Amino acid sequence: MLGVFSDTLLISKLQETSETLLVQESDLSDDVFLLEAGAMARAHWIQLHKLNLQTPLVQSALLYIVENYKHVRPIWQFGLKIDETSPEWKTVLYNDFYFRHHSASIQSAITMVMGSLDDRECMRKLLNEVGAHHYFYDACEAHLELFEQAMLHTLRTSLTGDSKMDAATEQSWVEFLKDVKTYIGEGIAIQRNTYLRECMTPNEMIDIRSKWEKIIDFGLPEAGEIVCERAIKSYTKLIGMAKLEMMIPFKRSSEVFTSFAEMIMQAFDVAIQSYSQGVGFCNLVTDIKEFVVKCMILDTCPALARKAILEGLFEMLQRVCGDSELKECARRKWNKLYRALEQAIIASIMEY
Repeated sequence: MLGVFSDTLLISKLQETSETLLVQESDLSDDVFLLEAGAMARAHWIQLHKLNLQTPLVQSALLYIVENYKHVRPIWQFGLKIDETSPEWKTVLYNDFYFRHHSASIQSAITMVMGSLDDRECMRKLLNEVGAHHYFYDACEAHLELFEQAMLHTLRTSLTGDSKMDAATEQSWVEFLKDVKTYIGEGIAIQRNTYLRECMTPNEMIDIRSKWEKIIDFGLPEAGEIVCERAIKSYTKLIGMAKLEMMIPFKRSSEVFTSFAEMIMQAFDVAIQSYSQGVGFCNLVTDIKEFVVKCMILDTCPALARKAILEGLFEMLQRVCGDSELKECARRKWNKLYRALEQAIIASIMEY
């Protein structure tokens, strides 16, 4: 009986101890789990450095992006030089100074972030700052998705032998790149919100609204046609220079053109009316949703479309308000208005 009691007591104690350990283990913070997971990616990154494979890996990831997502090429100077009609275009790209410099910058950034894995708050702050900085280089959250996809694709397909990932290391990279995407995205969103709030002064908006009254008197549909006609011509020229096949999916004579021209001007009108001294354009993200749903064009190059629409906008302003009303200072104001509208549309798409 004593032996049975002792065994029962021992089993009971072991069960209690086991349950306590399970509770303690379940109480471990996500930070500890992610730290352990990230450590495997960091160890792999160090291994790639010793094997001189970091640079080829990052360059292959960049190549994957510009080869599969051509609309982002104009973001980078080296992207504008790509000519796929040449059989040597990849060799030319790999020898391009700006391509190599950008690859080296990404490589250094990954190393720096890996060094912050032990302090996730520091890592988050660092990546938030990276995101805020890249906002002014036209980076948006969708680009981070492409980078994450490109890095994982390259890690899975370009490494062989001792450098090849096992399942646990791959999962570690997935977690690490997810964090990178999330925290840089936070920085972009924070900087976007700051821009929408502070980019325009009340006096600048008074000037814009006074000119907008002239445009309303002229006729928004007519003004929209001037904007879009010039924008299509400019975009067609720019897309040809960039050697991309992303044409505007409608012609000048189509009903779609007329409808789109009207909606473009309605979008500007919504933006101008949305501004308030207290929050700037922050409410525009919600106010512009209807336009986003109706007018989302997927197969275009955003960077070139912006240049084209601004050219159209400036031509329309010159016709309606006169050349003397469109000096460099005025151009900057309207440029900021368009930028605010564009960023509100991007934010609205991200929430859609």
